Amino acid sequence: MLQAIRDHAQGWIAWVIVGLIILTFALFGIDQYARGDKVVVVAEVNGEQITANQFLTLYNRQKQRLETQFGELYDQVVKDEELRNQVLDALIESEEIRQWAENNGMVISDQQLAAAIHSADVFQKDGKFSQAIYEEVLLKNGLNIARFEYEQRQFLSENQYRNLTQTSSFATSSEVEQLAGLQGQQRNVNYLRIDQRPFLKTVVVTDEMVADYYNKHLDDFVEPEKVSIDYIELSQKEMAKNIPVTDDIIQAYYADNNAQFTLPEKRQAKHILIPIEADTEEAVAKAEKTVAEVQAKLAAGESFESLAKTYSKDPGSADSGGDLGSFEQGMMVPEFDEAVFSMKVGEVSEPVKTEFGYHLIKLVKIEPKQTQPLDAVKEEVIAQYQAQEAEHKYFDLLEKLNTVAYEQSDSLEPAADATGLKVKTSKLFSKEGGEGLLLSNQKVINAAFSDDVLKSRLNSASIDLEPNHAVVIRVNTHQDARQKKLEEVSASIKEALTRKAAIAESAKLGETLLAKVKAGEDPESLMKDGVEWNTVGFIERNAQNLLPQMVAEAFKAPKPVDDKPSWTSFALATGDTILLEVTEVKTKALTEEQKAPLKTAFSELFATSELAARLQDLKMHSDVVKKEVYKTVK
Repeated sequence: MLQAIRDHAQGWIAWVIVGLIILTFALFGIDQYARGDKVVVVAEVNGEQITANQFLTLYNRQKQRLETQFGELYDQVVKDEELRNQVLDALIESEEIRQWAENNGMVISDQQLAAAIHSADVFQKDGKFSQAIYEEVLLKNGLNIARFEYEQRQFLSENQYRNLTQTSSFATSSEVEQLAGLQGQQRNVNYLRIDQRPFLKTVVVTDEMVADYYNKHLDDFVEPEKVSIDYIELSQKEMAKNIPVTDDIIQAYYADNNAQFTLPEKRQAKHILIPIEADTEEAVAKAEKTVAEVQAKLAAGESFESLAKTYSKDPGSADSGGDLGSFEQGMMVPEFDEAVFSMKVGEVSEPVKTEFGYHLIKLVKIEPKQTQPLDAVKEEVIAQYQAQEAEHKYFDLLEKLNTVAYEQSDSLEPAADATGLKVKTSKLFSKEGGEGLLLSNQKVINAAFSDDVLKSRLNSASIDLEPNHAVVIRVNTHQDARQKKLEEVSASIKEALTRKAAIAESAKLGETLLAKVKAGEDPESLMKDGVEWNTVGFIERNAQNLLPQMVAEAFKAPKPVDDKPSWTSFALATGDTILLEVTEVKTKALTEEQKAPLKTAFSELFATSELAARLQDLKMHSDVVKKEVYKTVK
């Protein structure tokens, strides 16, 4: 994910981020730009400033989105330095585009601005723009109308710049035909596989070779700094197991929370779906004509089920007479749901229009809501009661744990005594973490190696491992980084050198055999222990009967010339050597339907490449100064 952000930090993703921020009013406090507060500058683009306020607005919004996406894994996946770089690069690119648009007289008319604002869902009531809601939303978000409309105009201007390129790109027929020819190409291949494993038994790696490798690669054999930690673990789930229950408690909880153990009403329905094939008046009229035809046949006495099999375009239910099974209210799209739950059994609805098309619905059965007897849900009642009680105790105990661990920060024993919990000790682990939920948690790792916990030997604050599952830690043992001795690593070095030598021998034999097959020797006659001949036949670019690397190499190999096969040699990731033969190349013609996505892909590729080039040109001709403050500003 981060690689994708890096790759596109100066492309459309950055722009989408900015657009989403504007359109969803994430730019809280944007009017502060106009205030008289001291302005902190994080970058300059051709003398124009990008302020800390602008930076933090986008940074905080992106950080919040990523925290929602990754949850507890956020600290492990997202590096703050990278995120800050990406955000600043996006703002710089936006400023470069803005300046280009201004210099080239590109403007957004009042009509364009109004259309964009009026179409935003957040400003609408009953599907129409509401001036009152518009003003209310801006006010609630600390925005003034003038500033917001200025920012929105800039957004539209930048979007217009990008569309200059993207909407003008196209692929010619000859380009599409050329790509179709490559896409439809098939190659007849066979190969010799030279296994490196037999050489593992024959190659010789001496102690001197091992020692020499060790001495030349000392940095590879350094054991990193490690710590073990003492910790107190507090888990609501574990606490719940020890909450006592009695029959009276269970009965009382069941009575007080009866609604939680009541099965909601369900309805069984069948439907006939007539989709609208396109967003045109003709397509709508065609669908409505079909609906009327079905209604007429229903009125004439034909069965709903047989008509569903004939007319319905729902692949999941048509064959079963349109049966959708039983479902609760709220499980279907709103229009469909509303119709079903207002019908009587046996009734057939009028046409109901949804995003999928027109539906004719028949209500088959109503299953009324039903309270489950206590005996049937007893285990669930107990679990809910224990979880509820444990939650109350969890937060009381967590507060006590934090207080005592902070007030008596030179030991965890007082906190353990105060909470009735035990102090546990972990295995040694490095900054890369260890096994299990505790030692793989980046927050725990960061705390364990922090100055307060590691150097000052203080207790940490509570760290959340999961919802309602926390720990407080302190360092038990600290082990400095150390150089491993040769005897500790000699076995692994010898194994690695042996494998490397075996791969080299496999490649060497491959060169010898390649010369023989090119000279016309029968490949099958070269088979022996570890050398295997495989006949494959014609393959396409998406072939599944060969490794992806082999398929790629097959289509990179030269074409046969004068009916003589072409040969290519390469190593697999396993270390085996492959001698691949291409005996024939042919092309399967693609249909117009198959060519259509190729044309689209070509056009999008050209658009992306041209836009990237335009943006790169802007960057090359811009004087950009990044201020170090962006790395730490908050």
